[in-house]
Amino acid sequence: MEMKTERSNCNFAVQQASNGTPVLVVKLYQDSIPLLTGTSIGFDLLGGISAQQAKKLADMLNEHVLDLFVTSSDNSKEAG
Repeated sequence: MEMKTERSNCNFAVQQASNGTPVLVVKLYQDSIPLLTGTSIGFDLLGGISAQQAKKLADMLNEHVLDLFVTSSDNSKEAG
């Protein structure tokens, strides 16, 4: 079984959850990871975090994270 890694540049943003708390979401710049097409990636944050603190966290991640990657088995190599 061969492993395949796909990458996409990304950005972190803060959104408001349905209960009003801030959540951190990952937005991909390109649709270059077929496995994630139509998928949202996000993080629930600890209770009590303010929108300002969440924004600071997103800004810090945007300064230091280059891209998001997914590694999966390439099942097409197993056929045959």
